[in-house]
Amino acid sequence: MSLFSKLFKKDVKENGGNKNDSPMQTQDRIRIETHFATFTYINYPNEVGYEADLNWYEMPEDEEGRLSYLSVGCYIDCNTPETTDASLCLDRLTSLFEDRYETDIRVKLAVANYYADENGLIKTNYGEMISKEDLMDELKIRFISVTRDGKTKYSLQHISLDTESDIHIVFAEDGSVTVMEDKEFYNFE
Repeated sequence: MSLFSKLFKKDVKENGGNKNDSPMQTQDRIRIETHFATFTYINYPNEVGYEADLNWYEMPEDEEGRLSYLSVGCYIDCNTPETTDASLCLDRLTSLFEDRYETDIRVKLAVANYYADENGLIKTNYGEMISKEDLMDELKIRFISVTRDGKTKYSLQHISLDTESDIHIVFAEDGSVTVMEDKEFYNFE
């Protein structure tokens, strides 16, 4: 039994001294406290894990910027559907979060490379051509999922691409990278 499994017992209120990852259960809501987010347990038919909002991007210093700031939604799987232990995915997310600047660049560059032509240019929804750097500047990660099968999924907002959907990119454990639009990502008919 892992440390996290032991901590999710109903009578446990917090992790004995480890202030960085303190799972708590209050009113049948299990939570994991970390230095960067509070995760809340969910148990839906296709998702058994934790959700949180992350301050992935730096909080603007000006009041107007803070009012329009949007946190990045996040989901992590439990180690198995039968447990509330999410240590495997939480460890992976923590590594990504601690290196979020480089992770952000890697994700955006993969999207830009996918859409770029042989000259490194990307056709916009207005028929103009922009550089990969220009596309990367406008892309914003809006959701991150870390799953027990080793995949990390990012959903990104954009302005210029010739699609009305968000862009989704999946990094698999084997190193493969897949870029999709909403229809394919969500299996829309």
